[in-house]
Amino acid sequence: MSGLTKAGKEREIIIRMRRIQWGNPMIKSAGYDAQQQMLEIEFASDGQIWQFENVPEDIWYRFRSYLRPEFFFHNFIMGCYPERQMQENA
Repeated sequence: MSGLTKAGKEREIIIRMRRIQWGNPMIKSAGYDAQQQMLEIEFASDGQIWQFENVPEDIWYRFRSYLRPEFFFHNFIMGCYPERQMQENA
């Protein structure tokens, strides 16, 4: 798609990425795009959405199945992969 800016491409990723709803006090939802190796997390406290790049697929599966995903996030994701906060949905 030649007319898309970088921001447009990032927006496209958000729209296409399906997130799993979590009943967790820290994490509201999370999704993973294996082709882009992109992990996306929506936090419950403030609704912010963060994307983490270059996340291997096995990390996603371990994160999903971990009994306390917030601990897995703090120990194996946060600070380990390039991250960026996404603009809030209007």
